[in-house]
Amino acid sequence: MTWIRVWYYNTTMETCGGSSTAEQLTLQLADGGSSPTSPLQFFVESVPHRTAKGFVERWHYSKRMPTGKNICFAVWHSAEIYAVIVFGVGVNPYQAAFLGVGSVMEIKRMCRSEPKKEFEMSKFIRIALRKVRKTSQIDAVVAFADPEQGHEGTVYKAAGFTHEGMTNAEWHLIGADGERRHRRFAFRKARRENITVGQARASLGLERIQCPPKHRWVLRLP
Repeated sequence: MTWIRVWYYNTTMETCGGSSTAEQLTLQLADGGSSPTSPLQFFVESVPHRTAKGFVERWHYSKRMPTGKNICFAVWHSAEIYAVIVFGVGVNPYQAAFLGVGSVMEIKRMCRSEPKKEFEMSKFIRIALRKVRKTSQIDAVVAFADPEQGHEGTVYKAAGFTHEGMTNAEWHLIGADGERRHRRFAFRKARRENITVGQARASLGLERIQCPPKHRWVLRLP
């Protein structure tokens, strides 16, 4: 018979935006024999920006950590990070109004290492979100799944999110090396140097490309 044992403990850790509570999940799977297998230990805790950044740049398909004030959590398996999730304010300033809520937080990055382990990412989302709500007043959480990367958002559905349509097709930037940048990358340079966006794109060696719509997943909080 298979059984699972879970417990939690409190501690204080350095984070992207302050201290937070860490949780330990210990899952022990037994096959019914007299000697159970060794426990598989997973720790969910907040982590510094630099820690999350290194992991995201290695394992997320974008290879880029989002800017802004972010809140970062990691799943540790023994002494190694297995997965990272990054919450923060999205680039769309009208997102809350569009969703009809007062405040919204976005899952800006989520990724795990290979190979896959016995810890569901939907569980990671729920635990991390519970921690976020202890320090942040939010009415909803939104996440986007990119079909270009083969993502439909199944993990968000498993975590209790509802599919609320598709985004509009967006224009982004791409360099000669194939690396993509958000369209605001050139806009910020243009504003800093008091030049046009077109001039900023040209100086950066970037061209505009249109990206297909993404799946929008929303969790409205009580």
